Amino acid sequence: MSLSDARSALGAPSLSGRWRTVALLLPLAALNTAVFLVPMAYLLRLSFTARTPQGAFVEGSLSLDGYRYVVETPLVHDIFGFTLLFGVLVTALAVLVSVLYAYAAWRAAGGWRALLLGGAVLSLFTTIVVKLFAVVLVFSPRGVLNDALTELGVIASPLLLIDNLAGAVIAQLYIVVPYGVLAVYAVLSTLDDRQVEAALDLGADRPRVFREVVLPHARPGIAVAGIISFTWSVGAYPAPLLLGSGSEQTTAILVSQLLLTDFDWPAAAAVAVVTVSLVLTTLLLGLRRLGSGGELLG
Repeated sequence: MSLSDARSALGAPSLSGRWRTVALLLPLAALNTAVFLVPMAYLLRLSFTARTPQGAFVEGSLSLDGYRYVVETPLVHDIFGFTLLFGVLVTALAVLVSVLYAYAAWRAAGGWRALLLGGAVLSLFTTIVVKLFAVVLVFSPRGVLNDALTELGVIASPLLLIDNLAGAVIAQLYIVVPYGVLAVYAVLSTLDDRQVEAALDLGADRPRVFREVVLPHARPGIAVAGIISFTWSVGAYPAPLLLGSGSEQTTAILVSQLLLTDFDWPAAAAVAVVTVSLVLTTLLLGLRRLGSGGELLG
């Protein structure tokens, strides 16, 4: 007797496919409402309160002071500009590194593949503080990289790779690249090796096979890697704060300063709302292109 027959014999209620889907989605919807929609609604409401030097904000008020601060303050414009530049730069580098690393892992065999993938996965279990400390150990003027290059005679004096834009970018890459690698590799693992062999048999060299066979197949993974890298980099806080200089200030650092130092909650909420809106717009555009067949990059 099948399970459906047993339920019918016992008189157990059965749900249609649509209601089963609704029942499965209800817990997820409740979780999203509790941890995302409600806090975002409060943040949005807070961004429309009046600013005051006597406290964080004026209770029950309705004002555009926070958004006026965003529109009228040149420093905020510069910070938003740097944030976007930082996000685009990190995303471009992260996608490049992720594609090359994932391709190397896909082409590798046996222990080498396990080693490459294990390195990416292990990085996900490492806290951000440890990752940033590793950046300092490797790229500081007296770090491993500079010591090796100096001893080999490649450079005469240490390179300044931290406490500047380069340090912030490198640190952020440490955070986002593992996600990009796994996203691209997950798609490459579905590529039939026979397609590559057929292209080689037809006279294409390895670079052309990579351009015309591998990359088109990996587009959805590349798109996901780009979305993850951009959203994480636009909201970057620890990497530019700890490995950059005072000039590498993102909107996340500005929100922290307005919230915890200046106690200007309406301005902080307005900056946060604009940043989140930018990230969500990028995410929705990316998902829309993916939903149309994964042709995000072409």
